[in-house]
Amino acid sequence: MRTQIVDTFADARYAGNPAAVVQLPDFPPEREMQAEAHRIALPTTAFLVPTAPSSYRVRWFTPYAEINLCGHATIASARCLSGGAAGSSRLEFVSENGTLYTELVGDLVAIDLPSARLTPAQPPAGLFEALGVRAGSCAVSADDVLVELESADAVAALRPDFPALARLPFRGHIVTARGEALGVDFASRTFFPSLGVDEDQVCVTAHCKLAPYWSRKLGRSRLTALQLSERGGRLEAEDAGDRVRVLGAALLREAAGAAVEAHGEIRESVR
Repeated sequence: MRTQIVDTFADARYAGNPAAVVQLPDFPPEREMQAEAHRIALPTTAFLVPTAPSSYRVRWFTPYAEINLCGHATIASARCLSGGAAGSSRLEFVSENGTLYTELVGDLVAIDLPSARLTPAQPPAGLFEALGVRAGSCAVSADDVLVELESADAVAALRPDFPALARLPFRGHIVTARGEALGVDFASRTFFPSLGVDEDQVCVTAHCKLAPYWSRKLGRSRLTALQLSERGGRLEAEDAGDRVRVLGAALLREAAGAAVEAHGEIRESVR
């Protein structure tokens, strides 16, 4: 298997979210892909199979489970396939959960994903206790729950009880706040302990919910954001109605030593 490693949403200050990209002529059995993702031990590994020029089938695995959508690993895939060349053609990634599109925009990679709307809700029992907060507003989607806190400092200070979060009936837990003090529109952190990833360093799919949420609150469609994880990441998001466009840097690591580096580093986000 040919494996490349990319740090997405990384810049001079933020280390971003790493992903592995494996290119194959055909998908091997699921158990083999899961074993490889566990061996690599990055938050997500994308497996790609070409189907036509600029079109690929894709499957995504955390070290412990296959997932139905991963934006940052798809951005990583686009960087590997483009080779970093400006003007590369638009790429199509076909999954069981739908089709994603990427393209290079200057030094950034843009990904186009389905929007996911949120419904305001009362906090589910045990949620605030598991997050370690006393108050906040709450909204839910089909798979995740979002909590807005009073400040970005409160988001950064969270120390969740991950086993308690994993027992709640959600795929993921998104915590967010306005980000004016940090020079952006909003900040967030995202937690997925039920998938074996206590904290996702930068989560693109969460921004399919965050972008429409903050677009309505702030009255504009193009937004800037920070993810306040240990590695941290900077991104832009655009609410386009039924679609969300997320843009960010994607830095391809040197091939030499990449596989070795993958092993020790990423237990910071997979526990």
